[in-house]
Amino acid sequence: MWITTVAVCAITATASLSKTYNTQPIIGLCVAFLLLCIIGLAYKTTTIQQMRPLIILCSLIYFGFVLGGCPCLLFYFQGFVLFMLGKTAFWFSFCAIIAIIVLSVVFGPIWCGWLCWLGALQEFLFQQNRWNLLKSEKTQRVLFCIQTSAFVALVIWIIFTQRPVLCGYDPFLSIVRLKIFNWTGYITVPVLLVSSLLIYRPFCRILCPIGWLLYVVKYLPFAAKLKISECSDCRKCHHYCKLHAIHNKKVEKTCMLCGECKKSNCSTISFSVNT
Repeated sequence: MWITTVAVCAITATASLSKTYNTQPIIGLCVAFLLLCIIGLAYKTTTIQQMRPLIILCSLIYFGFVLGGCPCLLFYFQGFVLFMLGKTAFWFSFCAIIAIIVLSVVFGPIWCGWLCWLGALQEFLFQQNRWNLLKSEKTQRVLFCIQTSAFVALVIWIIFTQRPVLCGYDPFLSIVRLKIFNWTGYITVPVLLVSSLLIYRPFCRILCPIGWLLYVVKYLPFAAKLKISECSDCRKCHHYCKLHAIHNKKVEKTCMLCGECKKSNCSTISFSVNT
């Protein structure tokens, strides 16, 4: 209850200040990080796990449709790269990405699983996978290789153009703002919508640079991550993990700590955050 109260107060304050000052992006991101900290402290409880669909729905509505796609970590990532290239005007983007990395080290990649409105949009579009698409362990490795290639290509593109390059092509912004920005939107928006119906979070798993960055963060020995102990290989949790991040009694780096696996109620398996 107290989490809901804090969230409502934070959102109300953001809306009020945004009407008075042109500070919506900064305040929106600060509110998002505040909520992320609150969720990080409480997401292991059963009550909060049951509230996850409501939380990501509110994130999609507020940060997506109400604020028009703010905060957008895709833009901040591009600004982060440009700041590293010496463009100090993007200092806030640099701070935003550093903050999300630090919070992911402390709490795990719960931004992806609990608050990212881009992921929420794909999640609500997804229908039950009847064709067993992208489920195998080998497939997860292939997807990670593709995502790594996309990450490198994006960084090279930013270096050569010296500007944010995705904003005019972002299908997520086209959807939440109900506006096609250029001709590519007539291709990317349908592709995103259709792929999200068939595949769980396709953009997150194949192209998202933030997702890739947070996957790499989980390789740090002191970063928070999900750990399976006393596993009897009953595989009940496999049915609930839509990311298919559990294989051979271990959790892959693609895990976003959504907590769906705990719905399996497996009597011989326990989950704990390992720091």
